[in-house]
Amino acid sequence: MNAKQAIEKMVKILTEIDSLNEELKEIKDEAKASELNVAVLSAVAKAIVGNKVDELKTKSNDVLDAIEVARS
Repeated sequence: MNAKQAIEKMVKILTEIDSLNEELKEIKDEAKASELNVAVLSAVAKAIVGNKVDELKTKSNDVLDAIEVARS
């Protein structure tokens, strides 16, 4: 592979990433318009992709526990 070939491959991938990011933004905008909590939905989606759902559940429970301590 030479530099030009590497650049061409990178441009193709980066163009696809830009397109996917635009689609993701549209999905988030639709979710927000539907009054969904986009931050929470994004966190869950990222946890699923990263196979870290259990870690997210643990962290969420820790936050709920801290809220209970703060309120007591």
